[in-house]
Amino acid sequence: MNAANVKLLVWECDNTLWDGVVCDSTAGALRAEAARSLRILNERGVMHAIASRGEWAWTVEQLRRHGVAERFAAVEVGWGRKSAAINRIAETLGVGLAQVGYIDAEPLERSEVAHALPQVRCYAARHVDVLAALQEFRAPIGDVPPPTSPMGISHIHAH
Repeated sequence: MNAANVKLLVWECDNTLWDGVVCDSTAGALRAEAARSLRILNERGVMHAIASRGEWAWTVEQLRRHGVAERFAAVEVGWGRKSAAINRIAETLGVGLAQVGYIDAEPLERSEVAHALPQVRCYAARHVDVLAALQEFRAPIGDVPPPTSPMGISHIHAH
């Protein structure tokens, strides 16, 4: 994979990986389209990590309950800035920020990450079902990563 590819996808859990929020006990089922993207991208060699707000033990329990805990190379759960968590995760896993993607349902969180870490591509959770179709998760076309709006997916390459 070159710099145009996403090598590491960092997930928010609440309302992205699953419906609801762990901390207020509304966390529900694993989103089928999230589970599908997680599986497909994993098969393509994309690493996955978690950067989520909340309590560590509660979040990890949900990951285990849903049977996906082992799919994540790193898990950061707490109350700090998402950009700081993503930066630590990338450093720990040895992945350059230009090869990191971040998916979250919250526009303000995506905006914070995009502002603090402009190299990281941010995706709206509502588009989780099309991640596998995006060029940066497929074979590279060029060396320059396509731009992504912090408010959602700004490009989808037709084949």
